[in-house]
Amino acid sequence: MRLHELVKSKGLHTKQRRRGRGNATGTGNYSSRGLKWQKARSGHSMKPFFEWGQTSIVQRLPKARGFTRYFKLVKDFQIVNLGKLNQDERVADTMEISKASLKALGYIAHVKGLVKILWDGEYTKHLTFTDIDAFSTSAQAKIATPGSAAKPSRVYKKIEKTKKLVKKVKVAPKKVVEKKAPVKKVEEKTVAPKKVVEKIVEKKVAPKKVVEKKAPAVADKPAKKAPVKKAPAKKA
Repeated sequence: MRLHELVKSKGLHTKQRRRGRGNATGTGNYSSRGLKWQKARSGHSMKPFFEWGQTSIVQRLPKARGFTRYFKLVKDFQIVNLGKLNQDERVADTMEISKASLKALGYIAHVKGLVKILWDGEYTKHLTFTDIDAFSTSAQAKIATPGSAAKPSRVYKKIEKTKKLVKKVKVAPKKVVEKKAPVKKVEEKTVAPKKVVEKIVEKKVAPKKVVEKKAPAVADKPAKKAPVKKAPAKKA
């Protein structure tokens, strides 16, 4: 590969024009930045979600994780009307209608989806339906005419089986038991036998004589003699 054979890759743009290189360049004087303030300064950068001070939309949006898929909650049926099948010349009187034939005729987009037959308009043909997921009540009544039959798919058969089971299971009515008024029990009073009280004869007891104790006789002590004072001896 040579230099003249080089080609710019996809997404490559030209270099950003440098500002403030004279009036001849087209970006002179104020360099197309205006006069003052934030955007006129060198080195200015602004975040992509900056909204001049107010809370940005990124912060205002809820951050709940995940979401519920609509097609998981609701069954999306492809609808086909009996009236259109009756008017269609391509559909024979005793033709067997299935998902593949409906796709070939252009009534449904894909075979894997659910298909429901509705009644709209006149129906005089005797069609046999196979591999169809659901029928409306009015469509079932029309298909039930002599010479026609409907063979629903497994999904529809399961729904019908569950309906039949629900009808068969009968809940026995609850027996209403009459509440009897409570009988008040009369308590029999038991009479206690009379106690035989024995009379106690009080015996008279003579009071005891209190004997006074005499104090012991004390002998008379001789009176103490007063001490005799001796006269002092005279000195010669």
